[in-house]
Amino acid sequence: MSEYLLALTLPASRAHLDAAHDPARFDLVYVAGSGEALETVSARSGCRLVVLERDVESQLAPFVHRLRRVVPGLDIVLWSPVVGDSVRSELHGLGIELVDRALAPLDLEQFLRHRFERASLKARAGIIGRSPRIHEILATLIQIGPTDIPVLLTGPSGAGKELFARALVLASRRADRPLVAVNVGALAESVLESELFGHEKGAFTGAVARKEGVFERADGGTLFLDEVGEMSPHMQVRLLRALDLGEITPVGSSRSLKVDVRVVAATNRDIATEVREGRFREDLYYRLNVVHVSVPALAERREDIPDLVQYFLLEASRQYGAPVRRVSEAAMRSLIAYNWPGNVRELRNVLQGLAVLAKQTAIEPEDLPTSLRGSESTLLPVVAGRTLDQAERDVILQSLLALRRDLQEVLSLLRGPLVPTGAVLVDPFPVEPPGPQSLRESERELVEAALHAASGNRRLAAGRLGISERTLYRKLREFGLR
Repeated sequence: MSEYLLALTLPASRAHLDAAHDPARFDLVYVAGSGEALETVSARSGCRLVVLERDVESQLAPFVHRLRRVVPGLDIVLWSPVVGDSVRSELHGLGIELVDRALAPLDLEQFLRHRFERASLKARAGIIGRSPRIHEILATLIQIGPTDIPVLLTGPSGAGKELFARALVLASRRADRPLVAVNVGALAESVLESELFGHEKGAFTGAVARKEGVFERADGGTLFLDEVGEMSPHMQVRLLRALDLGEITPVGSSRSLKVDVRVVAATNRDIATEVREGRFREDLYYRLNVVHVSVPALAERREDIPDLVQYFLLEASRQYGAPVRRVSEAAMRSLIAYNWPGNVRELRNVLQGLAVLAKQTAIEPEDLPTSLRGSESTLLPVVAGRTLDQAERDVILQSLLALRRDLQEVLSLLRGPLVPTGAVLVDPFPVEPPGPQSLRESERELVEAALHAASGNRRLAAGRLGISERTLYRKLREFGLR
């Protein structure tokens, strides 16, 4: 399968792109419009990056959503002259990167090469995501990949640490050599020692033949030690010696074997705390943690959830023969708002079940597991085809309605026969949400009411509004409040 860049440009612009194209790195495919682009990516796999001129496709949002239904997480750049703030906000909301139309061919070639390399690595490793955190990690892996520097991946279970380990291997000079993985936490110490270093025949009861350990099997390649934080103190000593000397001693053997292995370790524990509390050797920690990559929880990159949902639904359709499902806007809001304690792994399991069990083509909120229903109003939504200002106004309006309901309940108690002395009656917010002309003033009143109810405590006020403290501080400056 050949990888290619898809360009939706005016005919007059093609010479500029041709001058920036390096045929040795990727193919360049031109299409005249959105219809041809959708036909191309549907019929020909391997599309990694789309370059789009605004003059070719002015309706960005519908086109981008259709493209990413075919290729979830597809990276897109807009090749354009200088644009205003409203367009920048729209691009940010759609996950589109802007590249200056006036770039010289050499600079454009470098830009496209870097973006294509990142998109290609992401696709080959099976990583779905366009969030800044994911792109930062990929840039780091591309930079350190050609070296043999040890890497420590940290992050919660189910976040996809093994995919980033695979991406590191693909970016390395050992890409065509073995990648051997072992889950340290799943093995007892006696079994782990043999699994890591191998054993000789007769080394212990049941050792009827010599066995190679994972260090030997990974010789010349990469060894991925998953959940390394679970390793016992004795095994930590043995692992440290192997890493320091570049050699191993099989169980029951008196001779050492030289091995050339790049080690990538992963853990869901706070390994620095483990070191401070004496459960993990400090010298081994520094040996493994030459480069530290922190893989975010899914709740920290919610903007990637729609692409992940589409990817898992397509995957389930291929695996189980289920019809290709789509997710309604209401159901997607619930999926985005849910905290996902099991991270990407939990999301995948949920979507596989929905793909098989949903009663209709469209997945609705009532199809979701009970724990996911009705959660869309509890957290900030992801911007999807809207400007950031529009998204923030939506959040505040949702918070306004929720706070109004709470105040109405309080009022129903305060206005009863037993009103406590000194109780302050607060008028409820209007039954109908404010119209566009009064939205700014309504936001100001909401912020003031939340601050009053929280006795001036900004952290509590932000919590009542359902927004971050940083957003609240920005609103305070905007409205001239202190």
